Amino acid sequence: MSKKFRLDISGLLRLKIAQIQDPHLEPEWVSAADHLDNLPVLSEISHLSIPLQGRILRLSAHLSGSRPGSGPWCARGIVAASSQGCTGLALSLIDSWFSQHWTSVQEARAKMVTRSYLQRLKSGVLQSREISPGVLDCSDIPAPITPSIVRHRNWLRQSKDWVVLSGGDHLSTGYWVWHFDESGIGTVLQKNMSRNRLTELYDEIGIHLNQPRVERINGHLHSAR
Repeated sequence: MSKKFRLDISGLLRLKIAQIQDPHLEPEWVSAADHLDNLPVLSEISHLSIPLQGRILRLSAHLSGSRPGSGPWCARGIVAASSQGCTGLALSLIDSWFSQHWTSVQEARAKMVTRSYLQRLKSGVLQSREISPGVLDCSDIPAPITPSIVRHRNWLRQSKDWVVLSGGDHLSTGYWVWHFDESGIGTVLQKNMSRNRLTELYDEIGIHLNQPRVERINGHLHSAR
């Protein structure tokens, strides 16, 4: 038996919850979105033991945080691993969170992938990413990291609406366009964009990136357009 799950943090968590009752359940992965609108709530896990309900709700609270460097290493590792395509590691860490047992190898791997994740977040909140008022260019960053970048950016600075251009994920490559409201909740507006379409969007915004340059006889460089 198979069931559809999103290939993001919320989908991985939901898969592990479903496999408690059906260990043989196979995931049918669908493309990621903003995990914040898909985390399990109490009514969906009320059939589980009280201690396990508490662990799941605590994990959901950590997954919703806007400060990526805070929280237990295991929760940070789940976010970092799932956001960077390390699905197997993320699933094993969720199992460990549920059981409250983990190995030193898991801890080392989680901390390593978290360091990489924090570097990407640091890059994602650079002021130069705002290529036009309210528009962020994260086209070199995978889609699953994008919601965390926006919420962290809002926490560091003033919260606002954003249109974000990002990379894709394993199931939907190319470029994505997102809209994030002031509270940091994201909606994917378009997926699977080609590089040509991304360039057209830059043009519509009024930004011309990496345009060919030619030298005029006066010695100055000018755009070839």
